Amino acid sequence: MFKNINIFRPIIAILILFIPLYPKFPLLTVPGTYVAIRLDDIIIALSVLIWLIYQIIHKLPVFKLKITKLFLVYFLAIIASFVTAFLIYQTEATNILLLHLFRRFQYISLFFIAINSIKKINDYRFSYLFILLATAFVSLYGYGQKYFKFPVISTMNSEFSKGQLLQMDVWTRINSTFAGHYDLAAFLSVTLIIIGVVFIINKNIWVKLASLLVWVAAYPIFTFTASRVSTFAFLGGICLTLFILKKYFWIPLFIILVGLSIFNSKDLNQRLLATIPALINQINISKDINPTITPTPTLIPTITPSPIPIVAQVKPKPISKKTTPTPTIIRYQPINDYPTVDADAGVARSGEIRFNVEWPRAINAYKKNIITGTGLGSITLATDNDYLRSLGESGLFGFISFSIIILFFIIKTFPLLFKKNKNKQDFYSIIFFGCLLTTLANAVFIDVFEASKTAYLFWIMMGLYYQSLNLKEKNRL
Repeated sequence: MFKNINIFRPIIAILILFIPLYPKFPLLTVPGTYVAIRLDDIIIALSVLIWLIYQIIHKLPVFKLKITKLFLVYFLAIIASFVTAFLIYQTEATNILLLHLFRRFQYISLFFIAINSIKKINDYRFSYLFILLATAFVSLYGYGQKYFKFPVISTMNSEFSKGQLLQMDVWTRINSTFAGHYDLAAFLSVTLIIIGVVFIINKNIWVKLASLLVWVAAYPIFTFTASRVSTFAFLGGICLTLFILKKYFWIPLFIILVGLSIFNSKDLNQRLLATIPALINQINISKDINPTITPTPTLIPTITPSPIPIVAQVKPKPISKKTTPTPTIIRYQPINDYPTVDADAGVARSGEIRFNVEWPRAINAYKKNIITGTGLGSITLATDNDYLRSLGESGLFGFISFSIIILFFIIKTFPLLFKKNKNKQDFYSIIFFGCLLTTLANAVFIDVFEASKTAYLFWIMMGLYYQSLNLKEKNRL
């Protein structure tokens, strides 16, 4: 009776819906870091337990998959980085190193659960329904934050990560149910490709209508994040996907739409305009770090005592004697008066943090041990470049073994790009191929493989992608 029931199909559907929608409320804090154990960790642990029982009952079929060997090599690489960090460098406390190691196993476990959720091509309809629902509810909550003061749950610093309910002000970029606007942007840049392409290629009128409504609701939320890298990652991903599928008519429409949204979004276009001067300034700074020094004779300086700095005294404001408090009127600034100086300062500060702090820190960690790195989690919680982070934390061994997994998908998809008569399975593979490239572009400036929500959803997507490449069915679209 229960032989043909696929228990992993509802499990992966629940995870697709729950992971992006449940805010990051901590259940148990981990000493030494503001990464916390949350409800999603428990639900995923239960899902993995069910998967392990299934594997034991069926004599470990996971080891029959070709890609499992690639993951085993990667697991060996990150375990080696942990051992090196624990025995030699001691870059972090043991519990922190173990936490990041186990979390990486936890993220990737969803890849194998997602594989088991797809037994036939029609199973993708069920998964797509929950992708649609998750995107719709994420968008609705985003509108609630912008217009109805729904609370923001953030993990941007140690205080926020305690589960504080924050209020979004007029300048805050939307997080929705995610812990940061960059994570939200990375999520939407992928789901907007899936939903948009399904709307274009699917012939069912109800699927088209539902997809269109969700897409139209989600895209403005995507622009509200004002993420430059995700905007161009999305545009490149959807245009490439449509080009491969020979839906040429839609490509200029998406280009125009993104162009208009950039023009109409004061936050986004100001940040884009400020990007080039900020980059030029960083290049000039890097040139001046090690200037060429010409030897010249110098006089021996006379040592004189330094003057004592004068500390400015701040005169306190007199306390009003009025007993009736004056009401404070909050006036939201019109969008035409958006302060461009703030955008310039924000872009410059963002670039300085990446170029002068986070990226050099990752490179220095890589130089310490080019083979195995200095351990997962050893270069703090943010690097804002997943490739440099991988090199610094797991060295060449980890970086190359991870890259081979990604190349496996690209190589397997490559023949489909030139296939004339594509079936339904091929269409799914090409959509996921576009989403993969979009995620890889996001990873240049966002830690998408480490941020829990984006990492979980990435590996679910990759599991669905793997099955689209390996199912034996050849149903026509």
